[in-house]
Amino acid sequence: MDIQRYKEMHQAFWNLAEVNRPLIGFAIGAGQDSWSYWQYNRAAQALLNRDNITPDDIQPEDFIEDQRSYLELSDRIDDDIIRTAMPLASVPWMEAILGCPFFSGDASLKSAPILENAASLTTEPFDPQNPWVRKYLEFIRVYSYAFGDAYPVAQSVVRGPSDLASALMGAENATMALAMEPEAMHRLLEYVTGSLVDFLRLQQTYLPAFEGGYVIGQYEIWAPEPAIRIQEDFSVMYSPRFYDEFLKHLDQRIAGLSNYTLIHVHAPSLFLIDNFLEVSNIRAFQISKDAGVTKLEDMIPALRKIQKAGKPLIVKGQFDHYDIDLLKKKLTIGGLCIQPVVKDLSQAMAMLPELKKW
Repeated sequence: MDIQRYKEMHQAFWNLAEVNRPLIGFAIGAGQDSWSYWQYNRAAQALLNRDNITPDDIQPEDFIEDQRSYLELSDRIDDDIIRTAMPLASVPWMEAILGCPFFSGDASLKSAPILENAASLTTEPFDPQNPWVRKYLEFIRVYSYAFGDAYPVAQSVVRGPSDLASALMGAENATMALAMEPEAMHRLLEYVTGSLVDFLRLQQTYLPAFEGGYVIGQYEIWAPEPAIRIQEDFSVMYSPRFYDEFLKHLDQRIAGLSNYTLIHVHAPSLFLIDNFLEVSNIRAFQISKDAGVTKLEDMIPALRKIQKAGKPLIVKGQFDHYDIDLLKKKLTIGGLCIQPVVKDLSQAMAMLPELKKW
């Protein structure tokens, strides 16, 4: 890849510059999500069907070989991104840092709640020596050495305030507490946000630069300054009024850690798009179309609203020919990135020419 051209294209994305076509970036995965390639990693497979996984059960060196194979395979696609190496995305990092035990089934890793109600929360200062923090930073150090200047090392998935509250209490209890225990929920959400902010600040001191900038993990967008991604998957449980009351100021605080903050949102949460757009520190939006959940045509009004607000937009998911045609007809190309999730390399190769003819 022509690195200078790569940087210019990504800077054009952030600047909403006039271009001939959107950025294109494929994710090769085994399942419906955009990072399921981890299931092909033998070290990740060794974590399946385990109870009470500990930091000692995870050795970053064991992930290097298969991570490299995935990155080199992806290099064969003539798209517009350079994929990142990041701490194993399926580990519930922030949940574990906050004290949640986690376990695995035959396909995923999940955390278990530790609070019966919001009022039972016992707060503790963020500890950089927490074993899970140290394990996360160990991944960054090991990957930085292993991949050097060839591939960027980036932030993994670390969830957002609504997600962490649901992890600590369970989704149903956390949702009911918004109405039943509002003061206690404000305290809990402030606490998890403070821990997340401290963690992200610490992470920024460890992530290495790549070609004079940094890359947003999983969505693979280069920025000239340290960049972060945030998310609120469980915002789907919040009404617009509850989002404004409980989450908006927290998202503003987190997003303010970077001039290049991207928020990840699933399509079912798009009923909150007006609320999200009021968070001024969010620079770009990434919207996921989950297979079998939401039709693309139902997402278009919210996607157009994001673009009208002057925000760069990434649309990611499994797309068919009808979806691609709809994207071409309904969205403007300045500040747009299309990221299809495909089963394998051959599917990406077959789809690429259609995407380049915008």
